Amino acid sequence: METRYPIRAVAKITGISLDTLRAWERRYKAVVPERSNRGRQYGTADIERLRVLSQLVQKGHAIGGIASLTDAELGSLLLEPGNRRLPKATEIDLVSRVLTAIDAFDASTAGDELNRLAATLAPREFVYKVVVPLMRTVGERWHAGEISIAQEHLVTQALRNLLGSMIRLFQSTTANANGVPKVIFATPSGESHEFGILSSAMLAAMGGIRLVYLGPDLPAHEIAEAAKRVSARAIVLGITVANETTEAEVRELAHHLPEHAQLWIGGASSADLNVSSLGPQAVLLPDLQAFENQCQMLRHEP
Repeated sequence: METRYPIRAVAKITGISLDTLRAWERRYKAVVPERSNRGRQYGTADIERLRVLSQLVQKGHAIGGIASLTDAELGSLLLEPGNRRLPKATEIDLVSRVLTAIDAFDASTAGDELNRLAATLAPREFVYKVVVPLMRTVGERWHAGEISIAQEHLVTQALRNLLGSMIRLFQSTTANANGVPKVIFATPSGESHEFGILSSAMLAAMGGIRLVYLGPDLPAHEIAEAAKRVSARAIVLGITVANETTEAEVRELAHHLPEHAQLWIGGASSADLNVSSLGPQAVLLPDLQAFENQCQMLRHEP
């Protein structure tokens, strides 16, 4: 089931005031949230639409003139001249150039190409337009037997290096700041794929979250112990294969969570887990947008 958010949480996530949100809905039908006995409930698509509308209003567009546009039309409007964008031909080749280098076991070229794209694109755009498609394609090719484990590791190492650069860039001002939440990123024992937690960590770095990146294939008790030692507010757990071993590890981790820590579970097979049995601290994240929303809410918690 998709995570839903109340209006106060949406105001914190998007930076749009409560009065403005209500006005945009009442006057212009900018979004139409679901209604329940708990009031308005917004999905991740609603929140992303509101973010785009807010950006366009800040660029001088009148809300009355753009509120009725489709999501695709809003996206095109946001990418008009004056916004950062690569030429169309380059967009088509974004992932293919990296894949060509991977096929040739050319770690240097793959790393250089990723660094070039990271320098050219806005950070969030880099994650969604480069890292996520690359992650998906490499995973599909690995399962099909078209690339080796060594080639997958080559890509992972290049992305780890980029993550280190992003942490240094975005976290230099928050490294010693009081009140900035710490979040752990890991995968459970038997889970060697870390693309998902790498992508999430990149987004968290630019969102003002302090990272503790543990990496893949860790026993539940070690992740829980690390969370206690650093006083983590959340643990992000990536799941691409859900089996009995994985479920046992996730249950153990949920059982040993620090009192004030949440367990955020995402990945291709995360929906196969019975998250409701893990307790109120467990949150299922269906996609990266939901993860970003959780980070925003965590940043605004007292």
